[in-house]
Amino acid sequence: MFKNKKYWILMPPFLLLAILLILFLPTDLKPYSIISVLIFWVTYYIWNYADKNQNKTQK
Repeated sequence: MFKNKKYWILMPPFLLLAILLILFLPTDLKPYSIISVLIFWVTYYIWNYADKNQNKTQK
């Protein structure tokens, strides 16, 4: 499925964070646990973008 190492490095801590937020947040705040998923994708895409730009400048 995903062969990118960055995905597998970032996914476990963010998944754990999302699960913990779902379990321990009060009922009215549980929807905020989705923010951890959004932060995961933003971090993942920024990391990929920075890596591609670094590779371009080295060539």
